[in-house]
Amino acid sequence: MGIVVDYTAAKLNKIADTLESPEDVEVIYSILAEYFEGEIAIKWQDGGPLIMPVTEKEKRKGLPPGFAVACTIEAIEEEGVKGG
Repeated sequence: MGIVVDYTAAKLNKIADTLESPEDVEVIYSILAEYFEGEIAIKWQDGGPLIMPVTEKEKRKGLPPGFAVACTIEAIEEEGVKGG
């Protein structure tokens, strides 16, 4: 299995590294945590994150184009999704 790079997570970490305000850094890390938990989906627009809460409807029908949500290995194995 190859290495998977989550560019959204990397970009959020890079943004957090450039911020001077501890409160702003905390907000970015909160967004990152919600992203990894699958509570929000993120789409990049004009260089910034556009955030959408993930509801049961999106979980059933899928996300709008351009939005992504992180997925754990456990979730992939549970759903039987195969990478390629």
